[in-house]
Parts: sequence; structure tokens; C-alpha cells
Amino acid sequence: MRRRAFLAVLGLALAGCLATAPTEIGVGQEFELAPNQTVRVSGTDLTVGFRRVVGDSRCPIDSLCVTEGTAGVEVDIFGSSAQNPVRLESTPGFNVWSDGTYDVKLLEILPSRTADATISPDQYRLRMVVSITAS
Repeated sequence: MRRRAFLAVLGLALAGCLATAPTEIGVGQEFELAPNQTVRVSGTDLTVGFRRVVGDSRCPIDSLCVTEGTAGVEVDIFGSSAQNPVRLESTPGFNVWSDGTYDVKLLEILPSRTADATISPDQYRLRMVVSITAS
């Protein structure tokens, strides 16, 4: 009986691990990262990891703002010439790191802010993509 219970708990734990984001993605494939999570980019030496959000002044979706605001994140790009951590912004033009071969692009920071809720650090998710640099 104990063995059966142990196996059930082990199965649930493994299923929980499998339910997280993929540990390997392909070039050009969009992916999502939680804080302290990494993915390896198959066919390259790159591993991308999400450290933390370093500032979030984005306009809440239920508010009217003069500017849209911005959010900054720190990511690690291992297997590259990156000086880690790399800071990316939600603002176009500041949302891409490139080494001339690959671009690591921040597509979206989730969840969207609302006026009456605080986002805890562990709730953030980054939607990203690694692509080949256009020549």
C-alpha cells in the first residue's frame, strides 16, 4: 500500500515537471519562461534563462495613461558573447539582444498589469523567440 502511494505521489511530481515550459526549443519557435527557468536552443550553443523583472511601469490595461510605460527584465544568454545578465525592455528597439548570428527577442511580458492588483515576482512570464539574425 505504501509503495502504491509513493508511486502515485512520484507520478504526480513528474507530471508537474513535465507540465512546465519545454527545456529545449528550436530556432524560430516562440516560448514562455517563468522566473529562474531556462531553455536550450537546439542546434546552437545557446541557453536562455529568465532571472527577474527589474521594473514594471507598464500602463494598467484598465487605465488610461499618457504613455504606455515600460518593463525591464534580466535574462541570461549562455553559450554566447553576452555580458550576463542582459537587460531587455518591453519597448521596441530595446527588446532584442543580438550577437550577429542570433537574435534573442522579448515579445511580451505577462501578465498584463491592472490598476488594483500587484504582480508578485513569481507570476511573471516572458514570451520570447530566438531567431537567426537577418543579413
